[in-house]
Amino acid sequence: MTRSAGKNTLLVMAFVLLSRVLGVVRDMVINQVFGQNHVTDIYTAAFRIPDILQYLVAGGALATVFVPVFTEYWNAGKQRDAWKVFGTVMSVVACIALVLVLIMELAAAPLGRFMNPGLGLQKQVTVSFWDGWRVLLHPDDAPQEQRDAWEQVARLSRILLPAQWCFFVGGLMMGTLNARHRFLIPAIGPIAYNGLIIVGGLTQLFVPENQRSITAMCWGALFGAVAGNFFLPIWELKRTGGKFWLSFEVGHPGVRKVGKLMLPALLGLSLSQLGFWITGSFASGEGSLSALRNAYNLTQAPIGIFAQASAIVIFPTISGLAAEKNWKEFRKEIHYGIRRILFLTMPASLLMATLAEPIIAAIYFKGKFTQDASGAFTVANLLASAMALRLYSLGTFAWSAQAVLARGFYAMQNSKTPVVITTCMVFFFTGLCAFLPRVPGLANYGLALALSLAGTVNMLIFFRTLQKHVGGLNLRGLVVAALKITLAALAASGTAFLFLRLFWHLPTVEHQGSARFQGIAVSVLASAASLAVYGIVCALLRVPELWSIRDMFKKKPKDSAASPSVPQSPE
Repeated sequence: MTRSAGKNTLLVMAFVLLSRVLGVVRDMVINQVFGQNHVTDIYTAAFRIPDILQYLVAGGALATVFVPVFTEYWNAGKQRDAWKVFGTVMSVVACIALVLVLIMELAAAPLGRFMNPGLGLQKQVTVSFWDGWRVLLHPDDAPQEQRDAWEQVARLSRILLPAQWCFFVGGLMMGTLNARHRFLIPAIGPIAYNGLIIVGGLTQLFVPENQRSITAMCWGALFGAVAGNFFLPIWELKRTGGKFWLSFEVGHPGVRKVGKLMLPALLGLSLSQLGFWITGSFASGEGSLSALRNAYNLTQAPIGIFAQASAIVIFPTISGLAAEKNWKEFRKEIHYGIRRILFLTMPASLLMATLAEPIIAAIYFKGKFTQDASGAFTVANLLASAMALRLYSLGTFAWSAQAVLARGFYAMQNSKTPVVITTCMVFFFTGLCAFLPRVPGLANYGLALALSLAGTVNMLIFFRTLQKHVGGLNLRGLVVAALKITLAALAASGTAFLFLRLFWHLPTVEHQGSARFQGIAVSVLASAASLAVYGIVCALLRVPELWSIRDMFKKKPKDSAASPSVPQSPE
């Protein structure tokens, strides 16, 4: 990776960090204004219908197959053809997206039942895949509390679904901007989205508590998608000389290539995105889905900040190298990309698992989150979210590395191999979701553990397969680096555990007012000390990524050529 690529990575990381911070603020608003109960379960379930469209197309598949094709034409000096492919693909996608959104609007009620068979039940029960079919075909047999919950899910989903049209078209425009190494506006889009959801939630603070409605946050999500994912990319494209027009020239070779790659990419999309969607089909019990969501969203922060940001920047580069058949540099970019990801996410993974309780307390422990259904003080919500966070965090490093590995296949315009791997993993993960909650002591937490286990297996298979396709990825160097990074991360985690034992105590009703401050203090101080230990151990073990990350912050010398951001390993 060149120094300029490193600067672009830092830029994207900074904006992704801001977006994730706003995402945490969004969840704080939800938990403090509404709590962790059946209301927030319904809100979480309402996103599952529109999210499946976002995950399958706008969330990744469309951009991953379009960017390599666009880059191939652009690097060959065929800019007119590149824009022609863009115009045609965007026109077709806009029409298909409109049809899909309308279909989902009509089918929201039965889909809400099928995808959330355990929603609305106050007590946890074991939910199987067949329960979705049962409530779909015989909804009147369900208790009234469930039927009311499904009705509300359908109503909220219909508000959210039009936003997906913006994600479809906006995702394509953002992919085009990224292909031309313009990363700023695509990074700002999610900030606008989360920001307007927060505004929607904050408006309810001015409403009497018994009249508050979580519907306002759904309207905020819709307006945020329109502003951040549609209008902003259009403005940036026009500002930077982008050319797009309505066209249905589907016979163009580039358009046909995108179409050929698209279906396998749809099926082979990352299981990490589908994971929480599948999880909801097995969750039951009041507040369970909300607890899992709180934890899952937190683990997405390091994945988004480090992995997705790095993958966004590296993707146009490796797509160009694949188009040039420069496999030596291609292998080098993938190899060092994985090492950087492990260096950044391994300590994050272990620290979040170790400090789960103070982290949850620092972020959520206030307002309705600290109360049970009767309004009495409780730490049950804290413990539930912390356990889920602990188990989700174990797979953070794996999903992060997989983000780079998957793009290696798509850069080569190979979307068939990922579909085979991920389809197998979907069945494996679904089997784990059916089995692990039945293990004594796990219950719904088994759903979080299932995602981490599936993610680790998925990453290993992706790595091994990509290694065969490109003729090696310097396995020995990667294993040595991974062992050193893991050892340093364990030392950091041990430091955090020491802080936990010395300074962290579960909140009590007498000290509930200071519980959040205690969580913040322990999380910040333990993390700071742990990261210092991590840096020291990495320096002692001569982990080269420590210096490569430092070099990304340095100004580029005016008279120097771009140089690799990762020095050669001392091995």
